[in-house]
Amino acid sequence: MIREIIPTFKNTKPEGHTITAINALTNAKSIVQVSKKERTLKRFKREFNLPQNAIDGLRNAITACDRPVKQLQNEADQLANRLEQRRFPESPENLKKVRDEVKRKLKSGKRDEISDFDKEAFGGKVQEAQQYELRNEVDKIMKKASFNWKPLEITTKEGAGAYSLARLAPNYAEIARCLEEFPEDFQPETVLDYGSGSAAGFWAVNQRWPMAKEVTMVDISDAMTKFAMDSLRKNQTSPDPTGKPFVHDNINFRRHLLPSLNTTYDVVLAHRVLSEIGSSETRLQLIESLWKRTNRFIILIESAQSSAFGGILEARDFLLTQGTTVDYRKLLIDLEEKVMLSPKVVRIVEDYNLSDYEKFVMLKEAIPHGETLPTMLPTASVLAPCPHDLGCPLGVHSACTFATRESDGTEVSKFTFMILEKASRAINTHTDRILKNRKLGGHVTCDVCTSFRGIQRLTLSKKHGDLYSAVRGRRDGDVLPVRLKTISTDGLFDVDS
Repeated sequence: MIREIIPTFKNTKPEGHTITAINALTNAKSIVQVSKKERTLKRFKREFNLPQNAIDGLRNAITACDRPVKQLQNEADQLANRLEQRRFPESPENLKKVRDEVKRKLKSGKRDEISDFDKEAFGGKVQEAQQYELRNEVDKIMKKASFNWKPLEITTKEGAGAYSLARLAPNYAEIARCLEEFPEDFQPETVLDYGSGSAAGFWAVNQRWPMAKEVTMVDISDAMTKFAMDSLRKNQTSPDPTGKPFVHDNINFRRHLLPSLNTTYDVVLAHRVLSEIGSSETRLQLIESLWKRTNRFIILIESAQSSAFGGILEARDFLLTQGTTVDYRKLLIDLEEKVMLSPKVVRIVEDYNLSDYEKFVMLKEAIPHGETLPTMLPTASVLAPCPHDLGCPLGVHSACTFATRESDGTEVSKFTFMILEKASRAINTHTDRILKNRKLGGHVTCDVCTSFRGIQRLTLSKKHGDLYSAVRGRRDGDVLPVRLKTISTDGLFDVDS
């Protein structure tokens, strides 16, 4: 139980209170000051309904399929259940480890191996049959345990229709919720939707940023792309004087990314794409390729499974690490050519006791003013949901999940996401995130992911007045509407911002 401290101000209207916060991971106790924010933080929507144009377009595309609508709906329901239970691809090392463990347990329960006489008499055929039977049993167990991952393949118009019926609304809601994280004054001109599928990304982008000049949709499935094109066509009942066939004046459809890195986009979206790539190395190669093609932001969205969240963390840590790893050879050559190479820079580069990040910070201050520090990839920072660029305190065995629902209150889906920006993190930004908000009788208990103090658990009661009301009105995944400041702590690693 968390013990609350008496408010700091008794006779006047309090500007802040001191309460006890507990680190949810280490149980270290801290005395923190809780005060109201100077400005009102944005409340994120949770209800997202498909635009009527998207519903009409889907209906037109569905009616053009060869199968009856009821049959397609039945296939869509079955596909939705399969996708709900689908696992994120395991690494080859983990798969081999699981297979070996299953095989060992099966062997331990089998009868003794065949005798040498039988081996010689039957030429090893009995042994081969036993090995074949063992492999089949291992495959059945792995499949039952959902270790039978395969990439999703859609090769027919009817398959694309079933997928769109199953996932258009949930995908739209997930992407629309992520776009809520962007500042109100941000208006991109170009957007790339990699793995566009049923065009849910287009509808979400068009709803949030109707002034976007160009939307490029990339999907390797021809059937999926053609179905999306049919759903995005204008209503043919009334002729269009412009002669443009789609609901947006500038939509591009492609099977692959353009080879040239000169074509870039203000926002790059990859919705449930990492789960379709079986190799960690290939996933990171794709992330690097997409990062080089964005001018500012990349959005990664996956399912709510902890393994899928681990895939997002892998991509996040890759971009953050590569963005602070200096290309030392290029730095030394460039500065030497410009006759700007100083002994201080050389000392920092050759100091093997320093980490790559320490060298990155020190070299930024040591190089001449106006020079750019060359890194392996452009420097990245997390826009949302993380309030920091440090390692995730949840780890890979838990997931930072978010939920969306329809206007009638029905939950559409749960998911996890990450938005990274091509820039260094802004100083003193308040983005502490509520992971879990438990609203009980007369008080609320929040698990909050903080910038420098990990996950903190704090309690506010009615006697905290406006602070209590502000926090109680927030939901899981919202930004904490109050500011925390550590006064004292018994945690060895707690650092105040």
